[in-house]
Amino acid sequence: MKEIHVKDAVGQALCHDIVRIVIGEVKDTPFKRGHIIRAEDVELLLQLGKEHIYVMEESDYNLVHEEQVAEELYRFCEHPSLSPTPVQQGKIEALANHNGVLTVDVEGLHEINSIGELTIVTRLHGTPVKAGQPVAGMRCIPLLLEAWQLEEAKRLREGKEPILQVYPFVRKKMGIVTTGSEVFAGRIQDAFTAVIQDRVADYGVELVAHEIVPDNTDQIVEAIDKVKSQGAEIIFCTGGMSVDPDDLTPGAIARRAKEVVTYGLPVLPGSMVCIAYLEDSTPVLGVPGGVLYNNPSAFDVITPRLLADVRITKEDCIRMGHGGFQSK
Repeated sequence: MKEIHVKDAVGQALCHDIVRIVIGEVKDTPFKRGHIIRAEDVELLLQLGKEHIYVMEESDYNLVHEEQVAEELYRFCEHPSLSPTPVQQGKIEALANHNGVLTVDVEGLHEINSIGELTIVTRLHGTPVKAGQPVAGMRCIPLLLEAWQLEEAKRLREGKEPILQVYPFVRKKMGIVTTGSEVFAGRIQDAFTAVIQDRVADYGVELVAHEIVPDNTDQIVEAIDKVKSQGAEIIFCTGGMSVDPDDLTPGAIARRAKEVVTYGLPVLPGSMVCIAYLEDSTPVLGVPGGVLYNNPSAFDVITPRLLADVRITKEDCIRMGHGGFQSK
């Protein structure tokens, strides 16, 4: 690109967007890429602080313009659950098409961002998002990019799944098993149920079954089966999740589940959660007492993924330590 004074640029085509920002009033693009500069444009360009601009040179046509790069980067992320914004200022944003949980191929993302001057920037893997919400942006750093960088990115992504996807919330019916002999006997009130209902309200979940049982492994197992038979698509077992002799909920979940992913999670507060799946992949989450008075907590990290049917593995749990400190 060649730099010239704006007064000498009449008749030349802009090779990038010109942005106008007035704090608290406006942010727009009065001049788009390709605009042929007119004499009457010069004063506004000077007001925008553009005494000099870039114009294309013959050698530049062997390079890839930032707008084309953004379009190619979006293709690595393209999925039916996403929609792109128009290219503006060399950038495209990916918008969620529905409410759900964003998943990110973090290793694939790192691959792309390791190539020269390419950038894809996303929200954290596992973040709940709403329809229309931006979840990622993509652009290159310079106005013009050496083509080899884009070719290398294409080679690395060939045949691979999109880097991004938004899984919709599909589990809409929950069952709650409240454990604790003190609650069962009426000595104290069940505080968990109202808290859980409040925490999942934004996800459109309804309570279809609720059982209160004492600290007894057999009865906890029976209660899990009972709420499942009443239509629960996700089951929360509350209380009895610590290390006291009467805390039998993790053992009961382990007896009933086909797979226990973890008992304990590198997320604070609420690390004493238990994540398990029944034989038909119905998720069961053991919820510790810390969830009652901490928001957010491990419950809020895990639950959206379970509601969106994003299968959680032990490796996923291990990785949650980075960013898992939820205390305000």
